[in-house]
Amino acid sequence: MDDYKVKYQQLKSEYESYQKITEEKIQELSSANVQYEKNLDMLSNVILISNYINSNLSSKNIIPMINDMIIGIIGVTQSTIYLLEDFKFVIKATNGTEESIGLTEECKKYISKHKTFILNSKDPIIEDELNGISIHSRMGVPIKVGENFIGYIIVDHTHYNFLSEFHEIFLTSIASQIAIALENSILYKKIEKAAQCDALIGIYNRKTFYEIIEERLTNGKIEKYAIVMIDLDNFKRINDTLGHQFGDKVLIETANLIRNMLYPKDIIARYGGEEIILYIDCTDSNQEVYERIDNIREAVSENFISKEELGRNITASFGVGFYPYDGENLEAVINCADKYLYKAKHAGKNKVMSSHFFR
Repeated sequence: MDDYKVKYQQLKSEYESYQKITEEKIQELSSANVQYEKNLDMLSNVILISNYINSNLSSKNIIPMINDMIIGIIGVTQSTIYLLEDFKFVIKATNGTEESIGLTEECKKYISKHKTFILNSKDPIIEDELNGISIHSRMGVPIKVGENFIGYIIVDHTHYNFLSEFHEIFLTSIASQIAIALENSILYKKIEKAAQCDALIGIYNRKTFYEIIEERLTNGKIEKYAIVMIDLDNFKRINDTLGHQFGDKVLIETANLIRNMLYPKDIIARYGGEEIILYIDCTDSNQEVYERIDNIREAVSENFISKEELGRNITASFGVGFYPYDGENLEAVINCADKYLYKAKHAGKNKVMSSHFFR
């Protein structure tokens, strides 16, 4: 009978031990499954943000939208994205107040070293008493393009110990996505600019000029404007005698000189060959516009252009047409300006011919 008791106790002990191991294993697998689901959710969210970024490269609101997604996905009280501009931190997106997103000395210490940091404190890390915001958990993750530090994501929560290493993995992935977005956005803008501008002289091309003006005329109530057609005098002779490289420099310097004399709403573009076209936002009288253009003509003629041992002054002829006096649409006003340009050429060049003199 005693043998049965001993065997029973042994079996019971083995069973309890096995049961304990099994329960621990189940708990371990359950925890692993929860962690797996968390990681899967995190990966899905990173992919979601990545897809959003790739489909909105040209959007000016891409950084604020990413910031909103961070808040929604992590469930933080506030999130702020800083970018480095002219060696200063600039807030590009935040849902916090000026007081609640303030950077403590401890934060600044990590930021100066471009380090990731997690701060949890039972005492407030930062406090906005006016709005009742008391931050007890904060995380900062640097944004880098390659090895170049360009900014930070800083997230906060009012609950102590809310932020952990799990959130760090997610935010680090988002920081990488932001860096990629900024790189792609810069590349997109370069490509966009290249498509809009003349490759040689850097001003708008003819196609873009038409698009911008037509959009202005469609969307805005514009009562009057002027179109100026400009042709560099004897340009073919310059190319033939001084060379195409000197001719290129003439185009570049003259375009820059004219551009620097325009008002903010005026537009300059290369119309073709040595021809330049201007849209003049007309708030002045026709005579005042004429005087502005004649000042440009004079500045062009006084500008001495040199390249190595070569150098000379050049001149240009100008034709000016006005809307609505010279046509009911853009094309009609351009044709008018073109007509007066050729009047200027035939009258001896280096002149401004304006339609308002002949009405």
